[in-house]
Amino acid sequence: MAVVVIFFGLGCATATQPMDTVRLLTHEEFHLPQEAIDDFTDRTGIEVLVFVEKNTTTMVDLLERTVANPIADVVLGIDSLERRRVTEKRLVEPYRPIALAQLDPSLLLQDGMLTPVSQLAACLNRSKSRYDSAPRRIDQLPKPGEIPLQAPEKIDDLIDPRHAEQAVIPDPLSSRLGLYFLVAIERLHPENVEGVTPWPKFVDEMLRWGVEIAPSWEEAWFSRFQPSAGLANTDTRSLTWGSSGMPAVSVRFLPELPDDVDVAVIDSGCVKIVNYAGVVNNTPNRRNAGRLVDAFIEPLFQFEVPDRYGSRPTRTDIVRTDAWRRFGVNVTAIPIDEWRIGPLWEVWLMTWKQIVDSVASGEEPLPPIVQVTLPTE
Repeated sequence: MAVVVIFFGLGCATATQPMDTVRLLTHEEFHLPQEAIDDFTDRTGIEVLVFVEKNTTTMVDLLERTVANPIADVVLGIDSLERRRVTEKRLVEPYRPIALAQLDPSLLLQDGMLTPVSQLAACLNRSKSRYDSAPRRIDQLPKPGEIPLQAPEKIDDLIDPRHAEQAVIPDPLSSRLGLYFLVAIERLHPENVEGVTPWPKFVDEMLRWGVEIAPSWEEAWFSRFQPSAGLANTDTRSLTWGSSGMPAVSVRFLPELPDDVDVAVIDSGCVKIVNYAGVVNNTPNRRNAGRLVDAFIEPLFQFEVPDRYGSRPTRTDIVRTDAWRRFGVNVTAIPIDEWRIGPLWEVWLMTWKQIVDSVASGEEPLPPIVQVTLPTE
């Protein structure tokens, strides 16, 4: 597998004064603040050699294959779903950063194997204008054709035909954020629980009612989901899977902040994902590795953590950006239970694919779940 290699801080080295180096392994989906890395090199004289993998899973696969002869000294971007594998296989070793006391205590791990560097509350996002009523006088009745659909309030609304045909979800097979959606619906709809619709049946139903599957999160959120397109635009969707940070992210490239954004966050069924960094086990460069992990929770790095997904810092004392202060949303996001899930999510992906293929081929829907209660003597 090809690995992209990026050099930071090369301009600081001279022929007569060679630099110390530290090797960092990360992946394309983790936002690496270059300014913070450059600052680290300027302050320490340590050049950062960056290896970039495709995603969290392929990154951990590479760590596992090279455990006897580590390819890197530090790993960055291990998400909650891969935390168990990294810990159980001892791919990293314990390290306590200097500024540990500044981190959110709810994110800290007792074994000290990994350091939390960012967190994400993955949630449903919806358009405001396509659902919310226009202001009118008390004595003014709305015109029948202008009464908007009541806004969805929870993930279960995806099996309401009226909301299903307005929703687009990134494919869990090709999108990490889509995978977090799959984890969220499994938590709400576990299998073999009496009185609960199992998640495969839930997925089958929402797809048959019209939920669209996009090949990537970028395609779903930035192309198919167009909250400001207006009610007349029937070619785009008004409900999608994103995060609590997306209202702020949606304005980050504007020259000045608007008065409002047409994105609302549905505070129901949200899941919390944590991204970690760690010192790679058996590294011969543990000292420099530790210094780089320390830099990941310093203010400059933490302030630049917000990325395209709307991630948040793990420090509790970071000043929020203007966009987040105005449009950021705090939600009740439930941490995923990675120790229960383990490798199960890989099995869930296979089931997801079978359901999607079945619906696309026009096969009959899954039979209803029938609970049979035997009479007691």
